[in-house]
Amino acid sequence: MPKTHLSLLFFILFWIGNIFSQETKINSIIKEVTVFKKAAQVTRKGNTVLPAGNSTLKFVGISPQILKESIQVNGKGDFTIKSVNHQLDFFEEPAKTARAKELEEAMQEKRLALKKEQTKKDVLEEEEKLILYNNKIAGVQNGLVLSELKATADYYRQRLQEIKLEQINIAVQLKAMETEIKKYQAQYNELVKEKGSYTSEIVVEVNSERSLSADFVLKYVVEDAGWFPNYDLRVKDVESPVSLSYKAVLYQSSGENWDNVTLTLSTGDFTKTGTKPELQPWRLDYYNNYVTGRTIGIFDRKDISGTFSPGQGGTVSGYVKDDFGEPLIGANVMVKGSTVGTITDINGYYSLEVPPHGKSLVISYTGYSSLDTRIGGSRMDLNLSEGVMLEEVAVTALGKSKNKERKKWASKPETKPLAQTTTERVTTVEFKIELPYTIPSDGKQHIVQIADHALEASYEYYAVPKMDKDAFLTAQVTDWEDFYLLSGEANFFFEGTYLGKSFLDVQVAEDTLDISLGRDKDIVVTRTKLKTFSKKRLLGKNRVDSRSFEIEVKNKKKQQVNITLADQLPLSVRSEIEVFDQKYEGATLDEKTGILNWNLTLNPGEIKKMNFNYAVKYPKKKRLVLE
Repeated sequence: MPKTHLSLLFFILFWIGNIFSQETKINSIIKEVTVFKKAAQVTRKGNTVLPAGNSTLKFVGISPQILKESIQVNGKGDFTIKSVNHQLDFFEEPAKTARAKELEEAMQEKRLALKKEQTKKDVLEEEEKLILYNNKIAGVQNGLVLSELKATADYYRQRLQEIKLEQINIAVQLKAMETEIKKYQAQYNELVKEKGSYTSEIVVEVNSERSLSADFVLKYVVEDAGWFPNYDLRVKDVESPVSLSYKAVLYQSSGENWDNVTLTLSTGDFTKTGTKPELQPWRLDYYNNYVTGRTIGIFDRKDISGTFSPGQGGTVSGYVKDDFGEPLIGANVMVKGSTVGTITDINGYYSLEVPPHGKSLVISYTGYSSLDTRIGGSRMDLNLSEGVMLEEVAVTALGKSKNKERKKWASKPETKPLAQTTTERVTTVEFKIELPYTIPSDGKQHIVQIADHALEASYEYYAVPKMDKDAFLTAQVTDWEDFYLLSGEANFFFEGTYLGKSFLDVQVAEDTLDISLGRDKDIVVTRTKLKTFSKKRLLGKNRVDSRSFEIEVKNKKKQQVNITLADQLPLSVRSEIEVFDQKYEGATLDEKTGILNWNLTLNPGEIKKMNFNYAVKYPKKKRLVLE
């Protein structure tokens, strides 16, 4: 063959080899995961040897729940990435956790043992049939002497009895084994909750002029993941700092396990848009703003939308008002079935982070009927009607601005600090956890330790005898802003004893974070209505009611204590309602809220009494709750 023909043939073969891309499957490894409040960015790394020419690389075993538009592929080497695509792989099953594999192997062993017992049962049944058949033949045979017949009958009877007893034992064992296998299967199903029994692939088209080793970094976002904060607050005694353990509760069901990965926790909310808001013309018109017993505002329930998703949690906010549209200050707003909650501010406004399991809100306020309503969106404007007096109200942490001398402690934890790096970005904060973690794709909650802090604090007692007869020990924590805390549930421990859960609300706190540490029965507080000074009388078309109360506090402890007693005076919201004759010796009054505070110091065994009174004039045909 002429040389020109050979050269042409080699050129054609080279050209065909470059046109038809070579396909390679690559198993990458998850190295890092950045977890947002409601999503996570997964970083995978992989490498391969690229041949010269065009190649198709398939990174397999990827989560089927990824956002396609979030995929990023970067490579190191002398080659060009031509395109990146995503596709589902229905032939590849998701990876199982080590625990799931153990359960699967255990179930196989249990099923094998079950088959062996079942085989024994079958053999015994066949032997029983054979004995009964031979016994029948022996019964009709002639020539057997009586002794031989008796011996044969005794043998059959004894053997049949042994078979029956053995069959009973096997039946009991089979039932127990079947029950145990069902338990293993239920536990296995609980662990293996991946959405779908398939994975996906990231297909990358590359071109290289020569054969070389290439490293790849893949990044993508999965939505079936997130985290929310949780705290342990421990107080050794009132002479020690508050020990705060900052934890993250992670969950993910992305379809892939995060095995031994580096975690970064971001305070950013991936689900919220970054687009700035635009004001529209505000046109006033009449509308029914609040309807008793419903959570409805300007829009009907079907129009309410926002960041809250049932089963995933989110931020819910709004206003709590009465039948006249006036704000209810200090109303309790709780997530039903949990201790997650907050209180309304001076405008009746509240905002709280609802955990993934939260479905309903419970709203309560002294003198009003409580409201239990399902969460229908991120904006929930609520209305309460006057009702019976509440006997119990939840106590949550709130912020106060106080100027007191405080004991100073170094912000240094008692134990060795965790390896963690905090990075403050423009709009978010990131906590990079140096120790590797394994988070399986099981949808369950997993605890990740963020940091331990010793918080500078002073201690005092706080009591609201109108709402609760007990005094609560509180810790006033300063300089808490340096630790980038988020609102969340907290577990409280005092003097080594677990006190229960509450909600750490840092959104309403100012320079001091006020934390309730539980009840102290050695501080006795009573609130008594003084009947001698509490009167009712008619004045023309109006009714005048006078109320007088006495608060008594006794210190049964062996050391001096500081205590703040709180009560309140009513506020008028209508011109025909007049509040007058207000007396509150020794207390400070917040004119906007009507709240009274007595700041007292009690020596051991000391008793102090405080009186306050007020009068209200209102139309006699109307009804008011005045206590």
